[in-house]
Amino acid sequence: MSRTRWVRQPTTEDGLTKSVPVLPSLEAVYLTDPDALAEVLPPPLTPPAEPRVHVRITDIDLTFGEYRHKELVGYFAVDAVHDGDPGEYPLLIPIDMEPAVAISRERYGEPKKLADIELTLDGDAVTGKITRQGVTFIEITGRLAEELPVPAPYPARQFWYKFLPAVAGPGFDAGPLLVRMEQVRKPESARRVDGELVLRDLPSCPVVDLPVLETVSLQWTRRSSDNAPTVAGPVDPVAFAPFAQARYS
Repeated sequence: MSRTRWVRQPTTEDGLTKSVPVLPSLEAVYLTDPDALAEVLPPPLTPPAEPRVHVRITDIDLTFGEYRHKELVGYFAVDAVHDGDPGEYPLLIPIDMEPAVAISRERYGEPKKLADIELTLDGDAVTGKITRQGVTFIEITGRLAEELPVPAPYPARQFWYKFLPAVAGPGFDAGPLLVRMEQVRKPESARRVDGELVLRDLPSCPVVDLPVLETVSLQWTRRSSDNAPTVAGPVDPVAFAPFAQARYS
């Protein structure tokens, strides 16, 4: 038994990373400039057939006995390919819960940043906002429309990069490593949203550098997922270096 709370035995707790219950999300998918999308992909990721961008705001509101867990999480990702397998490369995962930022970055390589996030559903009116440094740089507004067909569970994946910046300056003291997070997404319901996605300029989160050229879909969804993150292997540190700083700005 430790005499202080500074010494604790490691736990195997994985939080919501490996299993996500049914949660509501406001989601947008759009097409962007293919050259701009290709530029943001670190090696060894390669561009997809279509230059799609995914924007999502999810409300996580769970009760465990007398304990309530509440957080809002955003998502800004582009389609990418690794070893012939399609997936999504998140450039940014905003979150309004400070304790989740460090462990998500350090353990899994998720690009999380603190933000003020709103997600409201008032009758059929739905609004989602992500704000940092006084700028609401992602905003989705609209009204719920018709119910959409609910797809069967389907496989998906995300690509994350895990690394430690070097003490001495440029470069890395550990990594970078490519992490592949294999998913099975399980939709429960989906409704089309009549509305719009607005991106605004914020230098630390330059979402406007991937402009909206065509909106593919706006949806209000409820789904769960099973997730299995694994390390795919090392990444060339010199080639990856230009992509690292944006994680910390």
